[in-house]
Amino acid sequence: MFASYFNITVIAEWCTFIAAIFLLNKRTGIWQLFIPFFFLILVTETLGWYFHNVVKRYENALPFNILLVISDFFFLWLFSKADVLKKEKRLIVYSLVFFVVFSVINLFLFEGFWRYNSFSDTLGSILMITVCCYLLFVLVKKEEYLDLLRYDYFWLAIGLLFYSLGSIILYHFTYLLMDFAKETKIDIGTYINYSINLILYASLIIAFICRRKITNLLRAS
Repeated sequence: MFASYFNITVIAEWCTFIAAIFLLNKRTGIWQLFIPFFFLILVTETLGWYFHNVVKRYENALPFNILLVISDFFFLWLFSKADVLKKEKRLIVYSLVFFVVFSVINLFLFEGFWRYNSFSDTLGSILMITVCCYLLFVLVKKEEYLDLLRYDYFWLAIGLLFYSLGSIILYHFTYLLMDFAKETKIDIGTYINYSINLILYASLIIAFICRRKITNLLRAS
């Protein structure tokens, strides 16, 4: 039973949570919020596993729906704090508010609590892709030199961009992927899911390292 809990995604989440604890301190500022954020992710994963495997309630989407809203809120809010997006901060905040209002309405009136809120997931992914692409565009367009490989928000944008693109593919081509798996015995949907999660969490860990180094350099200077 417990073997079903420790899949590739959950292991990656645990590794990222541990990395956040060791790498993010008070000097890293708002990035330290990743520690309680990943604790919430692990609690949600555990609840979802408990409902599905112990209680045998196969409609276990409620904790994931709540996490969906919190996750996209957190990431959009974090992007609004990026120095390179100061001019776009107000627009990002408006998008954030729109997403939360839409998600709450969807949760109570349309898709409901126990069905996975794919509408909210899609909207969140579209907003995330837009912000990530724009941030990368701004970074490339900057006239002054910036070492992208050492910039925390670059890695954050890369991870979330691949994750959001993969999420849209997974949730809008689910039946095609399932039919493909039946015909070929290759569960490509699971491979995509694991791949985008590994890319996201690896990118986040690199972003944590960059953030730690940046704050150490600022302190030394």
